[in-house]
Parts: sequence; structure tokens; C-alpha cells
Amino acid sequence: MRKPLVKSWVIISLCLFALAGCANKPPTTADLMRQHATEGGAQVDLKNQLTKDWEKGAKLVETGEKRVKDGEKRVKSAERELKRGQDDIERGRSEISEGQKLINMSEKKFRENFPRLDINLGK
Repeated sequence: MRKPLVKSWVIISLCLFALAGCANKPPTTADLMRQHATEGGAQVDLKNQLTKDWEKGAKLVETGEKRVKDGEKRVKSAERELKRGQDDIERGRSEISEGQKLINMSEKKFRENFPRLDINLGK
């Protein structure tokens, strides 16, 4: 809400100086004091805004760094879980392959050793 007030004072001051320039008379001490007061008020508002922006920026940096750290931990954890999952899949496929070989070899040997016995399940 202060920014519009400061802008209004700056505009009023400029108008006063423009009017004073049109009258071709030098500015009075009051005019100069008014000009300095307007400039000083604008500087105070600017300094306050810059301070607020800096504080907000510092908080964002702090929370951002924490989020990055937490995110990196989650990514590392997820990578470990992914690796475990991939290892389980590889181990499972290997077991399936080995199991299929044992089943096929067992059926083959059974048929060779016992050719008269039927082991088909209605195929």
C-alpha cells in the first residue's frame, strides 16, 4: 500500500517543480526540503523492500537446499530398490530357466528309462 503513496508524492513533487520552473522563479528552501523528503521516503521504502526480498530469498535458499538433500536421499534409496528389483528379476529368470531344464531333462530320462509308462497329462 505504501508504493502508490510514494508514487503519488513523487508525481506531486515533479508537478510542483514543473510549475515552479514555469514561473521562472528559483525553488524555495521549502521546495528543496520537500524534494529531499520525497527522495528519502522512496529510498526508505526501497531499502525495506530490498530487505524483505533478501530475507525471502534466504528462506527460499534454505528450504531449497533441504529439498535437494531430501530428494537426493530418495533418489539414492530408489536406485538401491531398483537395483534389488533388477537383481531379483535376473535371479528369478535364471531359476525359471534352470527349473525348466531340470523338468525337461527329468521327463526325457523318465521316458528313456520307462518307455511303457505314460506321463502325459491328457495332452
